[in-house]
Amino acid sequence: MRRKDESKKPIISDFINAFYYEHDKVPSVREIVEGTGIPLSTVHRYLRDMQEKGELSYNGYRSARTKEMSEVSPIHGIAVMGTVACGPGQEEEQRFIETIRMPETLVEKGDYFALIAKGESMIGAGIFPGDYVFVKRQHTANEGDLVIALFDGKNNLKKPHRLSVTSLIFAWKAAARCKSQSS
Repeated sequence: MRRKDESKKPIISDFINAFYYEHDKVPSVREIVEGTGIPLSTVHRYLRDMQEKGELSYNGYRSARTKEMSEVSPIHGIAVMGTVACGPGQEEEQRFIETIRMPETLVEKGDYFALIAKGESMIGAGIFPGDYVFVKRQHTANEGDLVIALFDGKNNLKKPHRLSVTSLIFAWKAAARCKSQSS
């Protein structure tokens, strides 16, 4: 039996991790061969050896999973579905722009999407033009939440306030101006 060149183990392991982070799936053995340039029989041999030593899990046929991948939180893809006005409302439009990968630990359970902020009325809340706004799709909002408000077919990012029975919606700049004028 040939001696193993220990320098190939990190090459294989690093490729598996990089592939997983880029494609959100475990690479097949053939993909490991193509990505590393190491021959198929050699990759199989190293994967079996790394499995025996507890360095990764390998089913013996198709795929291998490293310890690093097991320690990382699962990833959720969140679709960026257009823009949201931070200022004068804009016509509501839904168009897929891209998918953003977020660790499960940062996203609670629910239906999420993202929009790109457009305008300056939410700067007081730390939301600048071009920022991503992550939205949990729901029908209610609590005091202090920011909401995507739809009015006359136009969307807008706002902060709702409840005054007794009536609800008002303010842009962050307007709410800050009202507070400073009443002080």
